[in-house]
Amino acid sequence: MIDRVLNSNNSIYYHILFWMAYLALYTLMWGSYDEEYWQQFQILLFLLPWKMIPTYITLYYLMPTFLYPKKMVQYVSLSILLAIAMGLIDRYMTWAYIYHWFSPEKEHWKTPMLYFPKVLNSIVAVYTPVFVAMAIKLQLFYYQKDKVNKELEKEKVATELKFLKAQIHPHFLFNTLNSIYSLSLSQSKKTPEVVLGLSKFLDYMLYECNERFIPIGREWEQLMNLVALERIRYGEGLSINVSESIDNTDTLIPSLLLLPFVENAFKHGADNELSDSWITIDLKLTGNQLVFMVENSKSSVPSEKSLDTDKNIGLTNVKRRLDLFFPEKHELKIFEEKDSFLVKLSLDLSGIPDLIRQENVQ
Repeated sequence: MIDRVLNSNNSIYYHILFWMAYLALYTLMWGSYDEEYWQQFQILLFLLPWKMIPTYITLYYLMPTFLYPKKMVQYVSLSILLAIAMGLIDRYMTWAYIYHWFSPEKEHWKTPMLYFPKVLNSIVAVYTPVFVAMAIKLQLFYYQKDKVNKELEKEKVATELKFLKAQIHPHFLFNTLNSIYSLSLSQSKKTPEVVLGLSKFLDYMLYECNERFIPIGREWEQLMNLVALERIRYGEGLSINVSESIDNTDTLIPSLLLLPFVENAFKHGADNELSDSWITIDLKLTGNQLVFMVENSKSSVPSEKSLDTDKNIGLTNVKRRLDLFFPEKHELKIFEEKDSFLVKLSLDLSGIPDLIRQENVQ
């Protein structure tokens, strides 16, 4: 991608500006000694090809072929050979032409062409713009590489979020269909009502929450639909207490983020082995600070089903979504007592508008 950037039409103007800046800087610097600016400009312009050739060989051959793949021995060796060759050409052009044209009276040509200090000076003169151009291209390369990596990471996160969200649908559907199956076996009169409730909930999940973020009022409404669905299923055998305090129902939250907590509470709290099963759901939103607590009863008989296990698809899923949406801006605590489970989620929702703006810009 960096090569496409550097080879684009706009980059031509940057190259022209680079060489114009080089000519202007050295004309002012060397011409200021004897105020011979025009003469210095002519000299620099005449010798410019021997600066441009190694610059572009380095930028478009040596760096992509050897430096980026970290073939350092080949890169250093070829760079040294190129520097010596271009330095010798620059020295020869100066010795054979510049001295005769601009300062014949000084007879600089009498110094041997291969005089080492002069050759070294030519090499330094040739490679000064090469090093500057390399530094610029390396900055562009690593900037673009970092940008591409960030874009790839963002795409990876977005894809993972879509996958995690998609997992919620079959997970919820599987559990609810099992419940409907149990009701149908007992020929319960509640079966049609549960099927209708499931239909409404699936309509919400499949069609209404395709957006990554939805108003928390809408999320809470669907959680209450789930609660109503479960009330039908369990009847008076399960005590459900619900409370909420939301100061702004339009505050955005990732869709279906809270569902797994409620779903697991019913899974573990509505235990047939308990005579007094209960579930408590409490949601508080003040400003952008959300606190969501779900507590449920549990059997004292040891069970392999634990809320804090990676085998639990729903909570494993939501933990990952929290890490992706709210890095360092959430706290999830799960407490397990002898006869109860308590899940407490604290969220800072203040960063969501910024996430949406970034997505819209890109």
